[in-house]
Amino acid sequence: MNIAIIYNLSEGLRKGTELDKLADVEVLDTAQAVRRALIRHGNEVSTVNVCKNGLADLKSFDAIFNLAESTLGSDATEDAIAQKLEALAIPFTGSNAEALRRCADKELTKQLLIGAGIPTPNFQVFRGQTEIRTEMAYPLIVKPVHEDGSIGITEDSIVCDRAGLERKVAEILRVYREPALVEEYIDGREINAAVLGNGIRASVLPLSEIVFTMSAGQPRIVSFNAKWRDDTDAYKNTNNSCPAALDAETTAAISELAARACRIMGCRDYARVDIRVKETQLYVLEVNPNPCINPVGAGFVVSAQAAGFSYDDVVNTVMQTALARMPVIPQEISVG
Repeated sequence: MNIAIIYNLSEGLRKGTELDKLADVEVLDTAQAVRRALIRHGNEVSTVNVCKNGLADLKSFDAIFNLAESTLGSDATEDAIAQKLEALAIPFTGSNAEALRRCADKELTKQLLIGAGIPTPNFQVFRGQTEIRTEMAYPLIVKPVHEDGSIGITEDSIVCDRAGLERKVAEILRVYREPALVEEYIDGREINAAVLGNGIRASVLPLSEIVFTMSAGQPRIVSFNAKWRDDTDAYKNTNNSCPAALDAETTAAISELAARACRIMGCRDYARVDIRVKETQLYVLEVNPNPCINPVGAGFVVSAQAAGFSYDDVVNTVMQTALARMPVIPQEISVG
């Protein structure tokens, strides 16, 4: 089987900070790891940087493993790339353009979740600097509305008064040139639920907990430093524990909620849902289609390995799951 792995690695910076490009570098490492896993499974594999090469030459491939994400230096957004792949009518992994568009918009995600009766923290969105007021109780957390990978989330993203709120909203508007999402900060346990498969065959893998070991008074959030900068205290004090130490009832409730959230958002093949647990209340923070599958530390991979998957199993199961969605699989394509 002839497979193209597509990714987008930006060379410039349209918004954000230079440090934000660390999130870009990870996708190149992931593309190479996925390539090796697919080759070991007997496939011919090429990697394609769509920022440089575009999508026109993909028609010769049997299938696409889609690692392309929206990037700070590129106008090629994740959903736009998927829309072009749909037009090519070639099987590709992960969610379609509509699901990617929904999930990339934190405001729309929360509206859809609320409309479906799925609990999520209360929120407001600020599009300008005038009248930065809220009826929500402090502390609050402030994020860019359209970024992922913890881009724009720093140790001072949690604000405790109006002055802090105004300062952080102004920073998001200026640096990221997009609206600021402000939501109530849920001081509880953070659980990642990895979902693999589609429809009734979808399964929730062992739940993973983000364990925060920083000193008292430090924000217990997955900031950009905690996710990407291994030389920081935030990174060193933010770790995965999988399976999470949860009772059977809570595990079942989180798994059911995560599967529902993925269905509501239209996720396909594989996804990760971030949930906070405060006492007995669950809150969905974000739904992540096409989550990171870097072999070193990615939450989805950690959960899959806890379920008995090797890294090669993860990659090839995602590929097989995508192919199984197609109404007809050409006989010359092997998925076993």
